[in-house]
Parts: sequence; C-alpha cells; structure tokens
Amino acid sequence: MHKRDAEVENKKSRAEKAATRRAIRRERRGKTEKVNAVDEMKDFGRGLSRVVSGYDFGVVAFVIVLSLFGVAMVFSAGYYQTINTAHPDPTYYLVRQLIWVGSGLFVMLIVANFDYHYYSKISYLIVLVSIVLLVLVIMTSSTVGGAQRGIRGIGVTPSEFSKVGMIVFTSCFLASDPSNIRTPRGLIVLLAVMGVHFYLIVRQPNLSTAIVIVAIMISIMLVAGLNYLFMVIPLAGAVAGYMYIMAAKTPAHWYDRISSFRDPFADFQGSGYQVSQGLIALGNGGLRGLGFGRSIAKNLYLPEPQNDFILAVIGEELGYIGFVILMLVYIILLFRIFMVALKAKDRLGFYLATGVGVMLGLQVVINVAVVTSSMPATGITLPFISYGGTSIWSFMIAMGIVLNVSKKRLPRGRVRAEMEATA
Repeated sequence: MHKRDAEVENKKSRAEKAATRRAIRRERRGKTEKVNAVDEMKDFGRGLSRVVSGYDFGVVAFVIVLSLFGVAMVFSAGYYQTINTAHPDPTYYLVRQLIWVGSGLFVMLIVANFDYHYYSKISYLIVLVSIVLLVLVIMTSSTVGGAQRGIRGIGVTPSEFSKVGMIVFTSCFLASDPSNIRTPRGLIVLLAVMGVHFYLIVRQPNLSTAIVIVAIMISIMLVAGLNYLFMVIPLAGAVAGYMYIMAAKTPAHWYDRISSFRDPFADFQGSGYQVSQGLIALGNGGLRGLGFGRSIAKNLYLPEPQNDFILAVIGEELGYIGFVILMLVYIILLFRIFMVALKAKDRLGFYLATGVGVMLGLQVVINVAVVTSSMPATGITLPFISYGGTSIWSFMIAMGIVLNVSKKRLPRGRVRAEMEATA
C-alpha cells in the first residue's frame, strides 16, 4: 500500500516538473517573440525614418488631416444621393474618395523623394504634354453642365494638372536664367505659354482655373523680380473683359454667372439657384451647426454637394465654428509651405514652394468667395476636401514637391543666410 502511494506521488511530482518546464519554455518563447516583435517595430521605424527624414512634418500632418476630414465630409455630403438610386450604395463616394486619398498620399511620398532639380530637364516637355491634353479636352470631351472638363474615356481633368505643370515650368525657366524676367525674349516665352493655357482652358469654359494659372505664373514672376508695373496689363484686361461681358451680355454663360452673383436670389430658380442654396445652408448651420450628417441642403436641394459647394454642407453641419477651424488649418498649412519656400536652398526650390502656396491659397479663397457669394459662381474645388480624384492627385503632387524642397532646405533659412552673407 505504501509502495503504491509512493509511485503515485512520484508520478505527480514528475508531472508537476514537466508542467513547470513547459511553462518555462512557453515563457521564454513569449519573451523571444516579444523581443522579435519589438526589434521588427524598431527596424520598421528606422526604415520609415530614413524614408521621411528631413521633411516638414507640419505639411504632412495637415495634408493628412485635411484629406481625412474631406473623406468624412464627402461621405456625409453625398450620402443622400447614393441611397436614392435604383441600386442604393451608401459607401459609393466614401470608397472612391478613400481610394483617391490613399493613392494620392502614395504619389505624394514618391514625388517627395524625387529631386526637384530634375524638373529643369523636362520642363518644356511638361508644357507640351499639358497643351496636348488641353487640346484633347476640346476635341474629344462631351459637354456636361455647360462645360468640357475631362478627356472622354479617361475621366481625368487635365486643367488640374496644368496648374502644377505651370508652377514647375515657370520656376525652372526663371531659375535657369534669372535675367529671363527682364529680357523681352524671356517675357515673350512666359506670356506665350500663359496665353495658350488661358485660351485653351477658357474655351472649356473654365475661367476660374484659367485665372488661377495666370495668378500662379504672375506670382512666381513677381518674386523673381518682375516690375510691378506689368500688373497693369492683366488688371486692365480683366476690367475690359468684365465691361464687355456686362455690355454685350455674351458669352451668356459668364454673363449669367456675373449677373446672378450680384443678387443670387433674384433668379432663385435659375442661374442663382446653387449659390442661393449654399447661402441658405450656411445660414441654417448657425454658430454650432446641425451636427455631422444632418445637413438639409444636401437632400437634393444643393446640386452635387460633394463637389465644389461642399463648404456649404460643412458650414451647415459644423457651423461657423467648424468653418473657422477649417480655415485656420488651411492658414497654418500655407504658413508651413511659405516657410519651406523661405528656407529653400536655391531659387528653384523657392519658386516651386511659392507657386504651390499661391495655388493652394488662391483656390481656397476663390472657393470660399463663391460659396459665400462674394464673387461670381465658378467651378473650383476646395483643396483636399471636394470629391474628385484629379484634384486630389494634383494637390498631392504639389505637396510632394514642397516636401522635397523642405528636405533640401538651408539649416537657418534662405532669408537669414542671405542677410548674413551680405552683412
């Protein structure tokens, strides 16, 4: 009896020892796996750090914030339209905007690692491709909403990419020979490229984008040393064009836009309908807004609310407070971009970043002015927010250029370095 009890005790002891050994082995394996996981995370972090080191993280952060906010607002603004169709799909705009934003961020990272000095070698090719694509729009595109925008069968809007292309060309042309801004030959080349793009885009008709391109090129020319008296020419042309349209009432498309801008409610059911609905939405939002997803204007009152007039939906759902916060984010991003320009190590980087800043700032100002009826209605997107792949990609490419310039900036800034050099 005692012998049997001893055997049982021995078996229990061996089982306990075996269990203890297994527990020790599991614990060791767990620690090893944790160490390996930590090492892998460290390796990933070091790899990512090598890829993005030197960039202006303020630009990256605010671009991501604006893009994700845009995804949410596009989903909200377009929701009612997607569920009131023969085949309801509530995530239609959400999925597509996510794809555009995700691919756009990837493109931004690629461009950010592409040396901006190489653009000087292909700047004339960029102009040629831009003009060819704009001609294809006129030749192949069908009219939608009274205008031609994209190339048939592709769904791309070349005029969006032309804005970035003209930033690159103007910057490279002036940086390669600073005297180009003072010689007749240099000015003729710049004005010819500007004029061709202006004409082809106005033919669509897309006056707002044409104005943005002219403003971008003139801004870069001004910081490169253009005499301010030359500004009299485009200003005189703008005034003359306005007076001609109002007197002759042609083209009818522009006359309707300008006349409805002065009092959009005068033709509430006609040319002033979209602007009127936008103003009603903004007023309906008040200080705090109705809440995310609760816009009334997007329920078939405001045409295509996820596009150019998405700011009206933002104002209605998030109120004046949300509107002001969004504008502050844009202002901070613009500040970061212009700081990158001031810290650029050479003229080319300075011109490129300045051009991108002008493009972003001007497009935000025009979109806000249109939605608030502070200027004639025109189709121009709200950067990073409005629905549309071409607009997202063009701005992501532009931000990639800024990031590459920021990576090669002077340690103490361009302005301070030049001041100390000349002291």
